[in-house]
Amino acid sequence: MLVIDQRMNMKKPGYLFILILLLSSCYNTHDGNKIPKPDDLIDRDKLVLVITDMEIAESTIREKQNLGQEIDGLQEEYYLAIFEKHQITKEQFDNSMVYYKQDLDELNDIYEEVITRLSMMESEVEHE
Repeated sequence: MLVIDQRMNMKKPGYLFILILLLSSCYNTHDGNKIPKPDDLIDRDKLVLVITDMEIAESTIREKQNLGQEIDGLQEEYYLAIFEKHQITKEQFDNSMVYYKQDLDELNDIYEEVITRLSMMESEVEHE
C-alpha cells in the first residue's frame, strides 16, 4: 500500500476552502434537473476521509514538484491507492461528487471537515 508522508506542506488549508468555493460557484445547481442519489453513493463521513487523503496526496505532489522531482503519473498512482484504501472506485467517487455538488451547503460542510482534519494533522506533525 502506498504510504503518504504526513510531513508535507499543509500550511494553507484556507486556500483549499477558497478553491472549493470558486469551483462550486461554477457549477449550475439551479437548473431544476436534480441528479438522483447513486446506488453506490459514498457516505459523507467516508467522503471526508477520501478527500482528506487526496489533499495530502496533492500536497505531496506539489512538494515533490517544488524539489524538482519527476511527478508524471504520480497523481493517478496516489488516487488509485486512495481508492483502494477506501475500497471505492474512481467512478463511484466521481458520481458521488456530482451528487454532492447539487447541495453546496452540504459540500461546503464536507470541505470544512476536510480542512479541520488537515489542520489537526498538521498540528500533530508540528508537535512531533
